[in-house]
Parts: sequence; C-alpha cells; structure tokens
Amino acid sequence: MPNYTDPRREVDTFYGCVGGMRTAQPTVCFRNRQQSLLTSVTLLSLCYLVLLYPSHHRQQDIWRYYSMPEDYVVQLHNRSQQIISSTCKANSSQSKFSALYSGKQLPRIPVFVRKGMIPRPGTTPYSPPLGFRDCEEQLQEVVEMLPQADLPKGVALGTCSRCVVVGNGGILRGSRLGAYIDQHNIIIRMNNGPVVGHEDDVGWKTTLRITYPEGAPLSPKEYDPSSLLVMVTYKSTDLAWLKAMVRKEPMNLWQKMWFWQSVVESIPLESQNYRVLNLDIVREAALNLLGFPEPHDNHWRWKQVLPTLGVISIVTALYLCDEVNVAGFGYDMTRPDLPLHYYETVRMNAMNAQAVHNVNREKRFLASLVRANVVNDLTNGIRW
Repeated sequence: MPNYTDPRREVDTFYGCVGGMRTAQPTVCFRNRQQSLLTSVTLLSLCYLVLLYPSHHRQQDIWRYYSMPEDYVVQLHNRSQQIISSTCKANSSQSKFSALYSGKQLPRIPVFVRKGMIPRPGTTPYSPPLGFRDCEEQLQEVVEMLPQADLPKGVALGTCSRCVVVGNGGILRGSRLGAYIDQHNIIIRMNNGPVVGHEDDVGWKTTLRITYPEGAPLSPKEYDPSSLLVMVTYKSTDLAWLKAMVRKEPMNLWQKMWFWQSVVESIPLESQNYRVLNLDIVREAALNLLGFPEPHDNHWRWKQVLPTLGVISIVTALYLCDEVNVAGFGYDMTRPDLPLHYYETVRMNAMNAQAVHNVNREKRFLASLVRANVVNDLTNGIRW
C-alpha cells in the first residue's frame, strides 16, 4: 500500500496551541515545534559526524587511500640496509655538494650559537629568522644560561659520522624503517613529529629535535633526556620562550600573545639539552641555496619567503655530518588527498594554503641533492 496520511487525522492531531483551545482549523505552531526539534536533531547528528566521527573513522579513511605495498617496503629495506652497512666516507656529502654547486663550499660556521659570537647591536641587517638584529641582548642572556654549545658527548664526531634527517611526511607510515633510522650516529627530527606509537616506522632514538615554540611537542614523552632541543628563532619572543623553558618558569600573558598557537609551557630537559641554531644557516639556505629574494617591506607588511624547517634541517645536517640520509620527505602535490604527515589526517592540499614557503623550488633543490648523491633518500619520496 502507498504511504498515505489521512488529512483528517493530521487535522485532528495538530491543534491550536494558543490558550489550550481546540480550534476548528489546525495551526502550525506545534508542527513548527516538531520541525524545529527535527532540525536540531539533524544538526546535532551532523556535528557528531564532523567533530566526533573523524578521530577514528576519518583517520582510517585517509590511510585507506595511502597504503605501501609489501614488495615496495622490502625494496626500501634492502636499499636502506645497503646504505647503512657500507663504509662511511669522510666528508662525502660536503664534497659532493661542492661538486654540485661548482666548487662552492659550505661556509665554515658553527651550527649552534656560542658565547662570544653574538653580533653587536646594529651590525647585522637581518631580523629573525635570517639574523638576530634587535635580539642581541635577549640572545646573549639565553646563551649565558646554556652551559654547552656543541653536540652531546655521546655523539662521536671524531670518526666518520652518518646522520639521518627524519621528516614528518606521510610516506613514512607503514615503511617500517625504524630499525634502519636508529642505526645512524645522529638522528635529527623536527617540530612535533612523534616517536611514541610510531617507533616501527620512524625509530625511537633522537639526537636533535629542531623546532620553534609553536612546533615543539606538547607531550613530555617526546623529549628524549639524552637529546638536544635546537631552537630556530623566528621572532624575539621565541627567545623569551626558550629562557622560560630553561629556567622552568611560566611566561607572562603578554609574551603568550605573540604566538600564533598555544605553546608547550614545560619541557622535561635540563639546560645542557638546549641549543640555539645559528641563523646564518637559515640565511644561507634561503638566499644562497634556494635563491629566495631579500626580505622587504611593501608598506603593508614585511614580505619574505622562507625555507621549510625540513630544508633547514637538511642543510644543518650537511654542516654536521660526513654522510647525510633523509626519510619522510616529498610533497606529491598531484595527489592532494594523500596524508601530509605520518601521524595525523591533514591532507597534502593543506600546503596550498600557506604563503611563506616555495614548495616547488624546494622540491627542485632537494631533487638535485638526491640526483647528485649528496643525500640518500631512504623513503624515495623526493621526485624530479
């Protein structure tokens, strides 16, 4: 039988709701109340789907479209084993870099800021992150608090050192490269890329974590007590944050207002575990290696194109290590639905929303390093 509603029943059901009187003609107020209730239930259901559902199911959905075939994983393992088991060659990456750039040498500069090398006020034309202009006094105060300015004693650099820069790319998910990553002398991670829960893919050891306040991990479990937290200074308030972390003191409300998102307020590391990255490395990467234009004021805002922290970390590795490997790098912008990171559900097309990085130029730069064997790409994500 067809779904049929008797209009007389409908009239008998919906009565006037004014004064409780039963009217000869049905009014719409009670019906509107039911419709409003139905609308509310529908909206709540949608909110559930958008806000509650994604934490588990949407994460599975995004990874369903990104799976690593087992035979491909075996290929990555075989190649990684071959690289790791080979004899480390002193100055290998640096010499190949010089050959790639027509004999250009990476300038001999310290990787971390040391006492005695802080510029005098007014002597550098660049503000963070390309230089420490107008931050000299704050930098001096922070550096005085740090008892060391080199790598930890457990890192042997007297012999040939092999390091790996572990990016946060989704390409690491399912790679099971953790055991190969952990065999490096120096393991560099960046920002809040987690180790806990992802050890099979990314390893569990950390030598350096290069970050800035907004990118530092919130979980205390991510701070290896034998590792270094290396800060890249993007603004003067970053130095105030670092000072608070070293002193284990809270920041004031005014300082917190200068961060574009909430920052961790307590880190379980001691003063000897902190370093400040020499911003000469950032400037070298931005202006000389990537060829970005000089920053300038366009009367509305200060414009500058900056390298991603991934490129900054790789260039830092070239200064530190004899051989450099990378894993978890590569933006495949032709597949916008792929996961951007190995630990969350943000998709690749999120990179289109940013305006401070030139992803295409960075891809060409990294591809040139891989082609010339300056670095080895363990996850094979850097394409050209």
